[in-house]
Amino acid sequence: METIEKKLIFLVVEDMVSDSVLLQRQLTKLCKEPEIRFADGKLSLINALKSYVPDFILCDFNLNGFDAFDVIEIGKEYNPLIPVIVITGNLKNERDEARLMEQGAAGFFLKDPMDKLHERMLPLFHKLLKEKEAHLESIEKKRLEINNYQKNSDYFREYGKKGKKKSGFINYLKRIFLR
Repeated sequence: METIEKKLIFLVVEDMVSDSVLLQRQLTKLCKEPEIRFADGKLSLINALKSYVPDFILCDFNLNGFDAFDVIEIGKEYNPLIPVIVITGNLKNERDEARLMEQGAAGFFLKDPMDKLHERMLPLFHKLLKEKEAHLESIEKKRLEINNYQKNSDYFREYGKKGKKKSGFINYLKRIFLR
C-alpha cells in the first residue's frame, strides 16, 4: 500500500473521542510520520492555531456548538494557506458540500467506510502536496517563527535582556507593576 513519505503535521478538529482515534489510525496509514494534534471545540481550535501551524486541518462537519464552515473561517483567519479537509459521518444537505468547497474546503469525504478512508484521501493529499509545495514552505517558515518566538519569550522571561537569570519573585513584581 502506498503512503506519503514526507512528515506531515495535522490538526484534527473532532468532538468525539472515538472518531478522533479512528482518524488517527487512518492518518498513520496515510503518512509515514504524521504528527497529529487534536482540538475538540472552537476555543481549543483557536488556541491550537495560535501556537501550532499544521500542514492540514481535518474536521468533522457537525461539531459541538459550531461546524465545518466555522473551522474554515477560523483557519483562514490564522493562515489561509492551510488546507481544510472536511470528513463527516453523514451530510443531510448535499448543497452543504458545494458551499464548503466554495468557502475554501480543499476536500470532502464521508467517514464510511472508515477502514478505507486513507485510500480515498491519498489522491487528494498527493494533489495538495504538489500544488501547495510553495505554500507548505511558507507554513514551515511561519512554524519556525512561532517556535522561535516561544523560545525567545521563555528565555527573556527567565533571563531578561542582559542574559542574567532573574529571581522569580522580582520578575513577578516587575510584571505586576510595569504593566
